[in-house]
Amino acid sequence: MSTIISIRNLHKRFGHLEVLKGIDLELQKGEVMVVIGPSGGGKSTMLRCINHLEKYEKGEIYFKDVLLHEKRVNMNEYRMKMGMVFQQFNLFPHRTVIDNLMLSPLKVKKMDPAEVKEKALNLLKRIGLSEKASAYPINLSGGQQQRVAISRALMMDPELMLFDEPTSALDPELVGEVLEVMKQLAREGMTMIVVTHEMGFAREVGHRMILIDDGLIVEEATPTDFFQNPKSERTKSFCGRFYRKSSRSVYRGAPAFCFVYPENREHDEPRADEGPYGDLFF
Repeated sequence: MSTIISIRNLHKRFGHLEVLKGIDLELQKGEVMVVIGPSGGGKSTMLRCINHLEKYEKGEIYFKDVLLHEKRVNMNEYRMKMGMVFQQFNLFPHRTVIDNLMLSPLKVKKMDPAEVKEKALNLLKRIGLSEKASAYPINLSGGQQQRVAISRALMMDPELMLFDEPTSALDPELVGEVLEVMKQLAREGMTMIVVTHEMGFAREVGHRMILIDDGLIVEEATPTDFFQNPKSERTKSFCGRFYRKSSRSVYRGAPAFCFVYPENREHDEPRADEGPYGDLFF
């Protein structure tokens, strides 16, 4: 596999606050990397640095073999190769769904309108929203809007997709429809970095898990090793609290997971046969 993104010693500050303190990672073509961690740990900032929505003070980011912060690099050209989906949908409210999809290919790539419209309609059919082509964002559910936002990014034929907690603003019942689109992209071989707390998605689709906390990569492993044999005490602490909270809540329609502890025993110590966080069911 070829390397799509390479990050070396990445540092980022906001004033006196150092948000990233030396991030090093590589992402291979076709790989799905899932990034988790507490709020304020630096996950979203790292994504925004990758496509240069944020400038960074120190370090290097390569797209394939191109060092992105070199003056000779046309960053707008490389942003077209990196689709990004945000927590909020950021659709243009005064434009219809199909207009939202067609805008960038027409204005940026100067593509043929008929070709762009056909591509947009095909994408809407693929995500099950053909009938919404002439609708406005206000008439769509949150899950539908986020599916449209993903499709808008795909209109530019990106080589890499960046997802910044794409389900965090959704009602729990709408999470599944967005994750299903992302799963389909993964099955088709799309290279992806996904910041999320959807652990079921991470285990099912991810090739690699990364925990970022306090601006550093605390742990990096396959999903199986990450969940069943975490090496860092911080990973055990973060996941343990997250799973215990999740096991006490039932979200109808959420395609996630459930860590189940018997009602008649304390939660402090897991059984020898259940792994560090309790029984995991999908």
